[in-house]
Formats: sequence, structure tokens, C-alpha cells
Amino acid sequence: MSGRERYLVDRIDRRREAPASKAARSARAMFLRMQARRTITAMLAEVEEPQDRAAILCDVLDMVAEHLHPILGRVEAMTAFNSRATDIGGPLKLHRAVAAARAEQLFAPKPANDRGSE
Repeated sequence: MSGRERYLVDRIDRRREAPASKAARSARAMFLRMQARRTITAMLAEVEEPQDRAAILCDVLDMVAEHLHPILGRVEAMTAFNSRATDIGGPLKLHRAVAAARAEQLFAPKPANDRGSE
């Protein structure tokens, strides 16, 4: 069974899932998320320099990719990283896109005035 098929089967199974099961799965996911957050925060608290913190976080990203790839698969791991990067970079790109669109509007050729007096 391919990764895509597994994903679809899991998704169908989740739709049929009882509310109690959904709540238990959600609580487990939250627990794991908080445990990861606590571990990373504790590790970064020991480092004073922002550049060193950034270096550690980049190394953590490399290690996460190293461990995530065999579990999820190459495409799914890349998708997971891409979605997180979009969460970070999305608002930054939006300002540039809005500015570019506004510049296009300002410098777009105006339609000819065929009515004479207007």
C-alpha cells in the first residue's frame, strides 16, 4: 500500500471515529506537542547567544528531517516541512505581493477616453 493510500484510509477511518476516540487522539497529540516544546525550550534556555540558538535550531531541523523521512516518506516529510515554512514565511511574502500588485495598478496603462469630455 502506498503512502497516499494509507493516508486516505486513515482519513476515512477518522471520519467514522467516535467523538471519544477523537478527543483521546487530540489529547495525545497535544501532550506530544507540549513535551517537544518543553524539551526544545529547556535546551535553548541554556544557550545565551541568539546566533547559537539559531544554529541549534537549524541542527534540530536537520535531525528532524533525518528521522521524519523514514517514518513518513520523502514526499510527506517535504510536505510537512513546506507547510511549516509557509506558516512562517507566508505573511512576509504577502507584503511584497501586495506592494507589487499596487505598483502594477499604478503604472498600468489607462483606458482611452472615448467619450470626449470625461
